[in-house]
Amino acid sequence: MHEPVIDRRRRTLSQAAAVAALMAAAPAIRAQDNPSVTLGIVPYLPAQRLVALYAPLAPVVQSVLERRVDISSARDYATHVQRMRAGAYDVVADSLFLARLAQRELGHVPLVRTQVPLEPLLVVARDGAVQDVAQLRGRTVAVTDRLAALTVLGTRGLRDVGLVVDRDYGLTISGSHANSLHRVLVGDAAAAIVSATTLIQVDPLLVQRVRVLMPLPKGLSAVVYHAAPRWRARAPALTQALLAFAQTEEGQGFIRTLGHGGLVPATDDDLRMLDPYVVEYYRLS
Repeated sequence: MHEPVIDRRRRTLSQAAAVAALMAAAPAIRAQDNPSVTLGIVPYLPAQRLVALYAPLAPVVQSVLERRVDISSARDYATHVQRMRAGAYDVVADSLFLARLAQRELGHVPLVRTQVPLEPLLVVARDGAVQDVAQLRGRTVAVTDRLAALTVLGTRGLRDVGLVVDRDYGLTISGSHANSLHRVLVGDAAAAIVSATTLIQVDPLLVQRVRVLMPLPKGLSAVVYHAAPRWRARAPALTQALLAFAQTEEGQGFIRTLGHGGLVPATDDDLRMLDPYVVEYYRLS
């Protein structure tokens, strides 16, 4: 039997509506099947500043992972580690020892690291009274976080000159390098441990008001990039994309803004050498 014309038209219209609905829903379906990924930044500066500084990396990561990239930073280092342990980050721009911790505990894959080493500096107010490290006895030193790589290196360096943290001096936690400098300038801390690259990234007016009392022991790199184990298969492509980006005009501007010198591959052996400092990290945590 032939289908009545009116019923055939209704069926055709119904099918067209269904197709239109599927087409309209397609972007949502694709988004659900292909969610965004998160680039996590270790919280050494305020989150808004870090997002602005690291924004040029989003298209690089997106080109390899083929997903929209969200940039995120935690309120402090402990929360940053918690997020990594919870699997919240896909790619991380991290501090030295936390990158090794993520590799040891979580199976994260090292990608690249900065050519510039991590250079902790002990700084004081330019016009202040502190002229010698010994004058820090009984005083406080501002740091971004007890768990920051700079703190680990810096307190170890001060111990080498006879000052033991929590015995001869205390730490005041500022939350960012800029805040650490402010603490010194308003007299809340006698000195601060910051990085050489920090003095490039913060407000120049702050930098003009402090001076370096002494350099502290250097670390391998200022920042290490690593990927969550679920992206292990694409880690080589991420490494190559980051290295290629660093050679472009935009990438060189990014590197110059951060004061990182360039990017080189990060290897398992590179991070394995950091184990003594990871032990120090656990001691401070």
